Amino acid sequence: MGSNYIEMRLEDCMDAIIDYRGKTPKKVDNGIPLITAKIIKNGRIQEVNEFISINDYDDWMVRGLPLEGDVVLTTEAPLGEVAQLDSRKVALAQRVITLRGKKGILENDYLLYLLQSSFVQNQLDGRASGSTVTGIKQSELREIILRLPPVSLQKSISHQLKCLDKKIDLNNKINKILEQMSQTLFKSWFVDFDPVIDNALDAGNPIPEALQSRAELRQKVRNSADFKPLPAEIRSLFPSEFEETELGWMPKGWQIKSLDHIANFQNGLALQKFRPKNMEDDYLPVLKIADLRAGQITNDERARTDISDSCKVYDGDMIFSWSGTLMIDIWTGGNAALNQHLYKVTSKKYPQSFYFMWTKQHLSRFQHIAEAKAVTMGHIKKGDLSNSFCLIPTSSLITKYDNIVGGYLAKIKNQRLLNNQMTALRDTLLPKLISGELSLDDLPDLTTDTEAA
Repeated sequence: MGSNYIEMRLEDCMDAIIDYRGKTPKKVDNGIPLITAKIIKNGRIQEVNEFISINDYDDWMVRGLPLEGDVVLTTEAPLGEVAQLDSRKVALAQRVITLRGKKGILENDYLLYLLQSSFVQNQLDGRASGSTVTGIKQSELREIILRLPPVSLQKSISHQLKCLDKKIDLNNKINKILEQMSQTLFKSWFVDFDPVIDNALDAGNPIPEALQSRAELRQKVRNSADFKPLPAEIRSLFPSEFEETELGWMPKGWQIKSLDHIANFQNGLALQKFRPKNMEDDYLPVLKIADLRAGQITNDERARTDISDSCKVYDGDMIFSWSGTLMIDIWTGGNAALNQHLYKVTSKKYPQSFYFMWTKQHLSRFQHIAEAKAVTMGHIKKGDLSNSFCLIPTSSLITKYDNIVGGYLAKIKNQRLLNNQMTALRDTLLPKLISGELSLDDLPDLTTDTEAA
């Protein structure tokens, strides 16, 4: 511990400890956001999906009102997750305690990172109790020891760490926008056929009755003041007529192919059969469904490196969880071995941006199929891929599409990889800065050194 650090009990350096355990608010569809333990993850508050009535707020929040900058800590299920409140007016659920540092002693920004340090997390675990669900009582929480440098140093340390988090958050926001842009363009071109309808309207060609309502909506968009038509060179890649097929009306000249025709869906292995013989042997970490959800490997299982190349996963690979929690993502969690219940999706003929978005287009239907089979673990079968159809335009149009959406997906992947680097840097620096082992003088300026992509 640094020579200018002091140790204090948590309760001695708090202006407020707000605890709503033992109370359950009435939920409504819209109103004041309710901060619950399950949406406090990885130092952040995730998307809020529960609310209480505005009229109930004053009656509910009688134990104290949270303020911007307050730090929230989960007390059980899970224990020890931490985040900081923004300017929104929020309500607090059970299993969430709000902490406010005492002015002149403990900065809230520093408290946010201090609570995430192993020094505090180990104390939380050590003071927790419960046979089924592990949690910590408020009386035990108050006894947690905090190591505090001078306030000026608290501000400097938290500022450096917060700069990394802000850049991570910015990249995540940009990625969400890029994902929305990708989905919007794909739907416009290959589901709603907007450019084909535009061409047909301009050419005076008839619109099939089944597409009339869509054409009317499109005409309203075209008549709007802010309408921006596609460049002529892109519109020329689309036909101006429709033709009827067994699947309904589609752009003239396009083909219909099944999902498993445009891409290869390689199932993973039962990797318990492919363990390294010795702990010192080279190995690959095992990618499971939970890891795909987390975006990183969260288990400690190992697989031999001599498994089939088709079941090795690298950054940028498309992974499809077809059992349990059905989801699709581009993996950026490092080299791994593909476990069973996961597909690695590739194609020798079509770009990833094309088969990725077509698979996502069918995902909600796959989820419904899996839910209907959820007696044990919901899943889909290979036959469901064969019964899922895609529209295939000309190769020149696919190339143009990939130039745009493929670029978006590449940007998303690169920013995720950058986020991984910044997260690793933050997690390395945090315990050393908190303990005083590392001085800020030893570091480059993190506010400028790691730029958002």
